[in-house]
Amino acid sequence: MVFCFSVGSDLCSYDVPPDTYSSHRNRTTKCPTLPVHPSASLPVFHRCIPVDISCYAKFAEAFITFVSDNSVVHRVIAGVMTSREIIMGLCLLALVLSLILMVVIRYISVVLVWILTAVVVVGSIGGTGILWWLYVDQSKSVDVTLPALELEVAKDNQKALLIYAIAATVFTVILLLLMFFMRKRVALTIALFHVAGKVFTHLPLLALQPVWTFLTLMLFWVYWITVLLFLGSAGSPVQNNQTGLVEFRMDGPLQYMVWYHAVGLIWISEFILACQQMTVAGAVVTYYFTRDKSQMPFTPIVSSVLRLMRYHLGTVVKGAFIITLVEIPRLILTYIHSQLKGRENACARCMLKACICCLWCLEKCLAYLNMVSHMWMSLFLHRNRFGEM
Repeated sequence: MVFCFSVGSDLCSYDVPPDTYSSHRNRTTKCPTLPVHPSASLPVFHRCIPVDISCYAKFAEAFITFVSDNSVVHRVIAGVMTSREIIMGLCLLALVLSLILMVVIRYISVVLVWILTAVVVVGSIGGTGILWWLYVDQSKSVDVTLPALELEVAKDNQKALLIYAIAATVFTVILLLLMFFMRKRVALTIALFHVAGKVFTHLPLLALQPVWTFLTLMLFWVYWITVLLFLGSAGSPVQNNQTGLVEFRMDGPLQYMVWYHAVGLIWISEFILACQQMTVAGAVVTYYFTRDKSQMPFTPIVSSVLRLMRYHLGTVVKGAFIITLVEIPRLILTYIHSQLKGRENACARCMLKACICCLWCLEKCLAYLNMVSHMWMSLFLHRNRFGEM
């Protein structure tokens, strides 16, 4: 109580008068546990931070206790710890298989292409044959003496198998025709695999590019969450008449900052992914069109990043913004659809799903066009700097 009157800080809840801190019947639940450790006012979410380091140790202990008592978190952590050898083994296996695939692409690309082609053809024909066999077997096993419900289920299964078999047959025929008419492109595919293997041989650090992109995204998301927490405690402190607690209410332009921040999350995430595409494209173009490999830059990836920062930032930002303009309406419609699930009529549900599907297709097409444009920009920049290729 002396601290309250001398400093002017209300330690207990707002419904507890300061002169009754020591005698109030609910002081154990509405007042902090004594002694109150000294704290310093720091610009972190408009809160006071304890100066004593032991407070953080107690917080860590309380957090560990919470995790131990939480059944869901405890089960997840226990499952991870129990299967840690399997998880690490699978990660190592994935790494080894990736390295083996890179070697296969580099040295036996011809065999790999023909093996993949044979697997696709045999798999399509075999899958189609199995579906027709299941349909014939289901047709023979239908017994008209079955009860009405079981007979209806059996006929539905027969009809479904017929639809699947017809669809698989059409797909297989189209695939075989495409492979027949495009058989001359197999040589081009083999050449592309061979060049890709050479690229990874001369630029092994290119395989780590997704790792750097992932780390960059993680850092940005941590920053984004931090700014979101700052926005949550921004504004003017106003006391809530119903609860008696103080809330931070954002007025004026500040209340729109959350939406601006949400748009920034999508835009900058797409920008980081586009930077990765541009970096990879620039490094590959530098390797491929440098006839004398001894004249290549010492670090083609770093050179590609520098060219990106010098010449192509505007292109990447604009492409990411275009994708953001399409992605935001799709997310809004998806949210509306999830909120109205079970309450809208069939027509509205169909229209919402159609709009979401169309926006998703448009987003994927724009993402593909962006990726192609990044490759062409890297190609044209290399041509303008080093002449015709």
